Amino acid sequence: MKILAIGDFHGKFPERLKKQAQKVDLIISVGDYTGIKDWRPIIMARMRASRVGQKIPKPAEVIGKKKFNELLKKDFNAGKFILTELNNLGKKIFLIFGNSDDEWYKYLFDKKINLLKKRTLNIIKKLKNIKIITYGKVKFKAINFIGFGGYMDIDSYFNKTLFKKDKYSKRTNRIKKSRKKLLDIINKTRGDRVLIFHYPPAGAFDIIHDKTDNPLNNQSAGISFFAEIIKKYKPLFVLCGHMHEYQGLKRLYGIPVINPGAAVDGKAAIIDFNEESKKIRKVQFIK
Repeated sequence: MKILAIGDFHGKFPERLKKQAQKVDLIISVGDYTGIKDWRPIIMARMRASRVGQKIPKPAEVIGKKKFNELLKKDFNAGKFILTELNNLGKKIFLIFGNSDDEWYKYLFDKKINLLKKRTLNIIKKLKNIKIITYGKVKFKAINFIGFGGYMDIDSYFNKTLFKKDKYSKRTNRIKKSRKKLLDIINKTRGDRVLIFHYPPAGAFDIIHDKTDNPLNNQSAGISFFAEIIKKYKPLFVLCGHMHEYQGLKRLYGIPVINPGAAVDGKAAIIDFNEESKKIRKVQFIK
């Protein structure tokens, strides 16, 4: 079985990656169809404010209300474009949403965060080749593919030397609920499992390398309980994304963890998986 692992499109889908999709039996996407580059000044401004304990500015306060509304529309259209293009490939696709995909999925771990919008539901209903498993699973050729995406509170957000005035209780509560949800899915799943994450597990592809304007440079964007689950449940392999600075395969507790690279940069990975031995024969990284 050949699998195209792909993700982190951020509104761009290079034609050469579409051609690669015709060579595989299954496509798995790790999220971030929206989140175009125009958002970066806003994200960094909010993160810097959070680090020093200042009031976090609303996006419209950073770029102005008019530009913010224009950006919302542009970002929505980017997501619609990517998901439609994926569906049009005519292949079976399992996908999760990422932290940038606001309004495309229902966030389960904080009642005050309501993301899913009706207009996106109308688009999703038309994506007949796509199975969404952001907080779910699907079985294909006797293998359980378990997804866990969306926004998460990364390990660095709990570092009290970095975020001295943060409301850790909210983050801790969300993490507890997230961990419980994933464990519930795993414990109700019999047989072999492949885990599909948006964020990386702590210990693999998780250290931020961004000296430009990122206040979390050299810190971890990983999720500790992902690593804990990998160690205990020993999936066949793990897919993750989010970190554009990485592409490759690393082993965590002996388990292959693959970051296919960012599609926005023309990157992806083709995984040649042996269904009989239940092992990866080869991974071809498209650069």
